[in-house]
Amino acid sequence: MANNRPLGLLGGTRLNNVGRRNPKTIGIIGAGRFGTGAAQELIRNGHHVLLIDHDADTLEPLAHLCHTAIGNAEDSEFLAEAGIKDVDAVIVAIGDNETASNHATINCKDFGLYVVAKATHATHGKILDRLGADYVVFPEHDSGVRLARLLTRSSILDMIELYEEVFMMEVNAGGELVGKTLDELNLPRRFGVQVLLILRGNKTVFPVAAKDVVEEGDRVVLLGSSESLHRVAKIAETP
Repeated sequence: MANNRPLGLLGGTRLNNVGRRNPKTIGIIGAGRFGTGAAQELIRNGHHVLLIDHDADTLEPLAHLCHTAIGNAEDSEFLAEAGIKDVDAVIVAIGDNETASNHATINCKDFGLYVVAKATHATHGKILDRLGADYVVFPEHDSGVRLARLLTRSSILDMIELYEEVFMMEVNAGGELVGKTLDELNLPRRFGVQVLLILRGNKTVFPVAAKDVVEEGDRVVLLGSSESLHRVAKIAETP
């Protein structure tokens, strides 16, 4: 029988630790080929997994490797009891029931989680996007293994809540951030995010100026809402 224990036993990694590299705790809803592929890759790389499905038989092969929960992901109370609120991110990997996928996505977003959702077709992808999914993946383009690697390669180093709805995030500079001045990046106007300081090796660039250039290897400390900060983190990802 699958191990139906609360995720809190794993050590209580919570939302404000999204982006910590080692280890992460990822919730996966749906234990089909896609979901189990992601789970196996995450476990192989030393991360914690909470695997959820309504069918105990599909959970059984991984029950000895991760925490599992049997139940209906459309039920927000069940998800809360299973420990979904304590994970760093969620993969909604339901492939055979669009309604269940949509409801699971809504429930996880209501908990304030970062959600990656599997779409069965283009229209479903649009629906998931409008429901608030942070990243929508299509099976014909992405495998569960590739998705797991994407999640554990995040540019986010740390994130803390300073006040209600005001967060500070430290990101690795990459992607669109590198080689541009703060003036050129114009993060306050584009995303509503302020650059507090830049960490460059043993040097701290503070206060920052509009002419400061973000360099490869920099760590940039940002201030803003959770949603805005994650949008900046996305463009900071190195392809």
